[in-house]
Amino acid sequence: MKKKKRQWVVDLGEEVTKITKGFCTDAGIIQIENYWIEKTPNDVFNEGIPEKKIDLVVFLRTLLKEHHISDDLLLVINHKNMVVSSFAFPMMQIEEVKEAINWKMQVMIPEKFDNWRIDFLAKERTEIFEYLGIDVKKLDVLGVAVHKEVLKAYCKVFNSTKHGLKRIEPQFSVLGKLFAENQKNADLIIDMGQTSARLLFYDHGFLQEERRIEMNGSADFEIYLISVVKGIKESFQSPLGLARGYENSNIYLLGGKSLEYGVLNYIKEKINKEVKYFSIFLEDQSLFHFPKEMTEAELCLLLPCLSGMLK
Repeated sequence: MKKKKRQWVVDLGEEVTKITKGFCTDAGIIQIENYWIEKTPNDVFNEGIPEKKIDLVVFLRTLLKEHHISDDLLLVINHKNMVVSSFAFPMMQIEEVKEAINWKMQVMIPEKFDNWRIDFLAKERTEIFEYLGIDVKKLDVLGVAVHKEVLKAYCKVFNSTKHGLKRIEPQFSVLGKLFAENQKNADLIIDMGQTSARLLFYDHGFLQEERRIEMNGSADFEIYLISVVKGIKESFQSPLGLARGYENSNIYLLGGKSLEYGVLNYIKEKINKEVKYFSIFLEDQSLFHFPKEMTEAELCLLLPCLSGMLK
């Protein structure tokens, strides 16, 4: 019998680190063999970038002790300085897309372009013009730019653990895998981290960041919530939000802060719309098989890792 290739996905957060380990069965189900949700050591991040400190290296090495060199090791990252934008292009060759994205992203990069790693995701879309009796194929492209120093820092830390990374993907990219291709609404995910919240809209087959709300680590939690609600309302009423119908979005909560008492009901009341946890996508699902019954809090925290295990 052919040995199953194991996949590990790590979400190294400043507050909490999440890891999943599993493999894909012959039936196409992801068998989760084990998972970890552990507090990240203090003072191992500097401005959102991990440092090669002994506490962090030992912490990760301990969690990854079952990892073998033949296993796939993926890191999902969420950095405040990632530059993300979506574009629509006519059908073209991959090299032409690469050239177009590089040109578009150069305008958005805040400093020397060579210091950034540029990548993109592209999906084909067909626009149907019923009255003209024609259909036009287009490419929806999501461009992503990450500073090379950020990538280098993560690789340096993992190399020090003797468990080298095979891939690094943006967190919002892997989360988008849980959405169906034919969803009609530009659905909204509110990802509530310790010191920031992100509003992510699923639109044209991509999950893309619409805005980020940064908070001082010592800020009162009520101020945090007020800022999130304000951000949602502004997104709905922005020219882009009005044009895309964001106000009709389904709304989902994600992230550690969303689990705090009363958060879901507070947001629901303030925006007068139904709000659900993003983990609802794993109810009555056939994507994963877990080693034991999972709590809603565990699923909420592990969602980026679980999504990263999907193809």
